[in-house]
Amino acid sequence: MRKITVSLIASAALVLSGCANPPIESFEGNWLLTSATDAQGTWVDGAAGATLVTIEDGHISGQICNNWGGDIAITGSTVVVSSLYSTKMACDKTDGIMDLEMRFLDDLSLVTSIGLVDGQLRLTGDAVTLEFVEGD
Repeated sequence: MRKITVSLIASAALVLSGCANPPIESFEGNWLLTSATDAQGTWVDGAAGATLVTIEDGHISGQICNNWGGDIAITGSTVVVSSLYSTKMACDKTDGIMDLEMRFLDDLSLVTSIGLVDGQLRLTGDAVTLEFVEGD
């Protein structure tokens, strides 16, 4: 009888500990842009794989041509990106990359929702979808 009671208590403890500590979605880390769509269409082109975004401690930052950053506030699936800034250096990268950088920052300022879908980070807003995979 004692063996059954101990087993039941151990099993109950495991079940309850799983309920008390559900997995937490964390959006913090490094993310590589894989897909971007806005009112003008899909535009990733030359920026795909080159746009590394870091989310950490309420800050979002990265570099396409210039360094950029801003504040990010996440509450559940709601996100607010604010106070975006960018350096204004000339780029020696491929033609059009600065235009893509400005388009990315404009789109980023429009996102209102954040989520993880099949391991991908997805930021969405009015006519904007930005998708990322985990980066280094």
